[in-house]
Amino acid sequence: MKQKIITYILSFISENDGTGSSSRLLAGTGVLATIIWVSYIVFKTRGLPDLGGAALFISASFSGYAVNQAGAAFSKRAEKKDDKSN
Repeated sequence: MKQKIITYILSFISENDGTGSSSRLLAGTGVLATIIWVSYIVFKTRGLPDLGGAALFISASFSGYAVNQAGAAFSKRAEKKDDKSN
């Protein structure tokens, strides 16, 4: 069971071909840091803070992943165009 969990986590932070994905790792780390940060504030103040900063931080941490996926999508599209022209 432990091996299945480790395999799942590794597949979550890697690309389809098995190579590591730093953009996914950074995005996940940003989300985890935000969860810990907001949880700390909630436990310390006993109230829910304004989450505008947390939303900004999460969107900033996912921007690298979004750029990576957009680049991959455009390169796949360009490859399909080249295949059709040949």
